[in-house]
This record gives sequence, structure tokens and C-alpha cells, in this order.
Amino acid sequence: MTEQSQWLQLQIDKLAEQQSKFTDRAFWLALKKMVREQDRRNDQLSGEVDGRTWRPDKW
Repeated sequence: MTEQSQWLQLQIDKLAEQQSKFTDRAFWLALKKMVREQDRRNDQLSGEVDGRTWRPDKW
């Protein structure tokens, strides 16, 4: 997880805690889940690029 993702998730947590309505809180928690998923996909794609770069049979 990048430093930016960690900061963003902390900000989302703070905003979610401040919400009194369930729907508003649910929005922030869904956003946090989406940020985690994007971070995971970014890691996967980075690994895929590295793997393809170093495979001689794909050159």
C-alpha cells in the first residue's frame, strides 16, 4: 500500500466517523473499499509488467 493510499484511507475513516446518516457513512466505507481494490489491482499490474519485461520468450 502506498503512502498516498494510506493517507486517503485515514481521511476516509475520519469522514465516515463524522457522518450521522447511515447512507453517508456507507458511501465513505464503500469508497474505502474501492481504494483498497484499486491499490491491489495497481500492485498486480505492476507485477505483470515486471514479469513480462523479464520473460525472454515474450520479447
